[in-house]
Amino acid sequence: MRNIVYKESDVGLTIDRIVRNYDFDMPHKHVHEEYEIYYLVDGERYYFIENQIYHVKKGTLVFIDRNQIHKTGQYGDSHHERIAIELKEEPFSSFLASTGELVLSDFFRRNQGVLELCPKNQEYVFSLLNGIAAEIHTKDPGYRMMAMTKLARLLFFAQRFWDNNRLNAGTTSISTTATHQKVSEVASYITDHYDEACSLDDVARHFYISKSYLSRIFKEITGYTVNEYINVNRILQAQKLLIESDMNITEIAACLGYESITYFEKIFRKYTETSPLKYRKRFLKETERPKSYAGERLSPDELSHS
Repeated sequence: MRNIVYKESDVGLTIDRIVRNYDFDMPHKHVHEEYEIYYLVDGERYYFIENQIYHVKKGTLVFIDRNQIHKTGQYGDSHHERIAIELKEEPFSSFLASTGELVLSDFFRRNQGVLELCPKNQEYVFSLLNGIAAEIHTKDPGYRMMAMTKLARLLFFAQRFWDNNRLNAGTTSISTTATHQKVSEVASYITDHYDEACSLDDVARHFYISKSYLSRIFKEITGYTVNEYINVNRILQAQKLLIESDMNITEIAACLGYESITYFEKIFRKYTETSPLKYRKRFLKETERPKSYAGERLSPDELSHS
């Protein structure tokens, strides 16, 4: 049984709280351009984030950067309850910019991973998350400012937690099962050698394990086949090169290990739903747009595209 306690959306933000009492593994490949905040209200889950598998327990807060590979999976009893936020860059980034103390992209780049909270901090985080949903639901005067303020409080709380627990934060949550450790090794190898590891055969040969066994455990835990994981890492790198370099599409395809530019464009479109050239043009157009800061407002049309 699935029970949606609430699901609220506003400009640039979606928050939902769901209870599940059945075996559930995230069914689709989960990479998106929104930031994500995940809080496990009750139960236990496995959480695959990029190259690591975490054992997430009740009262754990998880931060996922944009375009970061992640997937939740079954652990023990099927019952679990979670709250999740998907957050776009705007308008919240501009709201934070007015404080001069936190840059949204920097926060998620440096603080991705899991935080295990004590009961007192669990109550505080739970209250903030439910408060965000309540503000968006009621839409009382000033609700958007109140929701963004509560979200800012959550990020500053997490920033302080990370700063005070930098050495230990998240490490105790890492799963130590032999299978999970092997999948983490394989995922890390692919991430580091995406331009060399061309197929399941290559990876299985490198780790001296059978293709069938590797294929089964990797898909079960990550949601990706080995070949899909190779491609998604290549495409994530392609996105960076399209934004940060002056390389043309042919040069980028060759750099990533694709012998055919046509095949590269086909794979790129599969994971991004656009072409490499359109992706670069869209980024350039967005960076040319004037930003909104305190005292300024984006138009409704601008907000809908942010």
